[in-house]
Amino acid sequence: MPSQDFKRSDRIADLLKVEISQVLSQDVKDPRVQGITVLNVMLTADMKKADILISQSNSFNEVNLDEVKKGLEKSKGFIRKKLSQNLNLRRTPEIFFKIEEFF
Repeated sequence: MPSQDFKRSDRIADLLKVEISQVLSQDVKDPRVQGITVLNVMLTADMKKADILISQSNSFNEVNLDEVKKGLEKSKGFIRKKLSQNLNLRRTPEIFFKIEEFF
């Protein structure tokens, strides 16, 4: 029996974080999104929208953040499709990427 300490949306958010990390590292072939780390996934209570906080700071290549944003927007549909194939959810949340920018 699952722990009652966390809401279902918190458990699904953790699962989404792992799956999105795997999809970005293994399935997405766009060079603009290589070396991206998923830091956190914030899921709404109704599980319709997911904000994905990503970081590009620990990659070894210098990439323009605008290009990373374009690459993520272009691959958003593919990522959501892979999530729906890999996870057994009634509804796959709409995903929004937010890039952590610190210098």
